[in-house]
Amino acid sequence: MSSAKGILLTGPGTYTHLLTNALSEGNRLQAVIKYYPEWELVSSNGRSVRIPLYKYSVWALWAAWRRLPYWGQFEHPRTWHFALYDYLARLHFPPEAQFLWAWSGTSLFTMRHAKRLGLPVFLEFPAAHPRFWAELATKTYRSLPLSKGRFGILPESLIRRQEAEIKSADKVVVLSSFAKRTLIEKGVPSEKIAIIPLGVEANVFTPASRLLRSPFRVVYVGRIDPLKGVHVLLKAWERLNLPQAELWIVGHVVPEMQRVLAQYEGRFRLIQALSREKLPDLYRQATVLVFPTLMDAFGLVLLEAMASGLPVIATQNSAAPDVLEEGIIPADDGEALQAALLDFYKRRDLEDIGRANRERVERGYTAAHYYQRVNRLLEEHGL
Repeated sequence: MSSAKGILLTGPGTYTHLLTNALSEGNRLQAVIKYYPEWELVSSNGRSVRIPLYKYSVWALWAAWRRLPYWGQFEHPRTWHFALYDYLARLHFPPEAQFLWAWSGTSLFTMRHAKRLGLPVFLEFPAAHPRFWAELATKTYRSLPLSKGRFGILPESLIRRQEAEIKSADKVVVLSSFAKRTLIEKGVPSEKIAIIPLGVEANVFTPASRLLRSPFRVVYVGRIDPLKGVHVLLKAWERLNLPQAELWIVGHVVPEMQRVLAQYEGRFRLIQALSREKLPDLYRQATVLVFPTLMDAFGLVLLEAMASGLPVIATQNSAAPDVLEEGIIPADDGEALQAALLDFYKRRDLEDIGRANRERVERGYTAAHYYQRVNRLLEEHGL
């Protein structure tokens, strides 16, 4: 029996390429619709549809909004941006599609259209429940001396859109047991949720010939915003004041974090966000990856570092409890992070830990494993 072919709507996330490849590998991708940097529908037969005005409309929307006093620091245009993308996807929905794999925040109109056609709808949900997110973000933003900017505060309109998408979906696909727990806590039935952990290109992210021991180099990779816990890391690192040790913070800095980073100037090295092509070499220059996130549905950097043979310290509000054997700490706990860093600094078996992490990836968390899990879910639904 030939595989059913469907439509993938992409959205904000670092692993859209993995999901696209998974559906393509299973010969299940009728078309993929992209939202950034321009609206584009690419069919499996090579046909492409582009809407040039979309990109300029979105640019104008954000440019105008950013100029508004006070309100310009909030992210409200995200909802309008996603709604425009979604509306265009609904208009151009290929009639031959046999299922829809939607993306949280970007897909409500298209999901409802697919449901009217009687098609199965899977919702990729690469985050914690938006109400959980909003509660934690509000608490975190109030506790920090932030500069202007509110990147992590979800607009209420976007929260309601995501909740409507969850309700409309036949299956909500999350990345970790932590993400699933946040949905269940907010009333989503457990049986409606499927966990598909991510995978990593283990042939790209490979260990260095020898783990760096001097200096003891701790690396954080990811967006630098309040919800990533970078402020907790900086405070713990300052208190430790370890000799022959370096902290590298790698990623895009959101505006509100400028004041926080300035408080610790000289205590760390800041590296602007790197392309995926440059990340493997970065990991090979590290001793330990630290992921102090307050809330992350997965954290692909965990697998990238594990595949690179690194020991990892990460909070339980991520995929760490699912993929790591040790190095798991509570979220927003500076003392626990400080103790974990000191422990790894003193240990002499870091190479063994890194080797075990690499083996865990090879056994169950490569890109191929992810592709298999995606296609197995579709098979379970008769597709």
